[in-house]
Amino acid sequence: MTDSVLRYFEERGDLERQVFLELRDRFLAEASPAHIKELENFAFAAIKPGCFARGLAPEALRRLREAEFHVVDYRVTNLTAELIDELYAFVRLKYRDSWWIMKKVYTRSPMVALLLKGSPGSHEHLSGRLRDLLGPTTPEAGSPGHIRYDLKGVNRVLNLVHAADDPASALREALVFFSMDEVLKALTSSSEVELDRDEITPDEIVELSRWEIFNRVKTRAVEGLEEGRGVVLKLLNEEADIVKQNLPIDEERARLMPIEVELAKWAKRAESALRDRLIKEARAEANVRRKGLVYGKLNSQLVSSRIILALSDEEEMAQMSDFDFTLMAAISEGFVEEDWEELVMHSTWAVMPQMVRDLRKRGKPVITCV
Repeated sequence: MTDSVLRYFEERGDLERQVFLELRDRFLAEASPAHIKELENFAFAAIKPGCFARGLAPEALRRLREAEFHVVDYRVTNLTAELIDELYAFVRLKYRDSWWIMKKVYTRSPMVALLLKGSPGSHEHLSGRLRDLLGPTTPEAGSPGHIRYDLKGVNRVLNLVHAADDPASALREALVFFSMDEVLKALTSSSEVELDRDEITPDEIVELSRWEIFNRVKTRAVEGLEEGRGVVLKLLNEEADIVKQNLPIDEERARLMPIEVELAKWAKRAESALRDRLIKEARAEANVRRKGLVYGKLNSQLVSSRIILALSDEEEMAQMSDFDFTLMAAISEGFVEEDWEELVMHSTWAVMPQMVRDLRKRGKPVITCV
């Protein structure tokens, strides 16, 4: 049993190996045979800030308990940039170009760190069974029965619950929030703790539906359009009707697909036409005062078409290297009114390239007119 458990510390890549070997030695110096034996029955999980803000922490915990995961200790904490980097010490190396989004989103609400016990069942360890229950990192790539899918995680960042990969990772991540003594106690505990519902529920619940937020922003953006406004509003009203039904992810995406394709096609045509008008105006007879006024009017419409395209077409969003500028322009134009709207839009863009890959890997359609 000891050799079997220790392999989780020893079979690591070059970047992780030294950290896990030092963790192994520290654990063995303080652990008894009983602690070592229980390591495969131990897992670390965390209710993410977005899940907490949505008021879904109690439901996520109910789903865990229903699957016979037992909470033996927990801690509600406000994350700092340092804690985020420590928790995701090796993940952040893989996603260093988009890591800035983690601090922006994860410091917004508290996180609930969980020490879990249970039977691995047919899995090698409890962490494996937990990750299977949560489903893929991209919620849309999951299936019914996966927590991230069923509770409609927004994107890879706002995907409700974090889980460590294996027993060694569970120990390392648990020690970010708990002392070694607390972890050792949890390893041999058979007593489940009762979480204070008030402590894990926000004072004000935030509704975070990706497509609902996208619909609100696009509807504001269409108000300033001179051409095609009626057609776009009709499509957005159809989009809103589907979103209000709160359908399962796959059904929602299937019904939204033809609408988003039409919105994206319209936005691409509008963007092209507006750019042509700007070029034509720039090359017209010199008139600085008039051209300044024309630019302001056309640029506002260009921002409208650009944001509608980004929020309708996943492939286009994934390829938008200038989305930061488009987002800032949309905020300036008044299309984005709330902080959480900005956070959902920005985080979805930051991880969209990987989300597109995840969907295709699972054989699921990407919403695009490309």
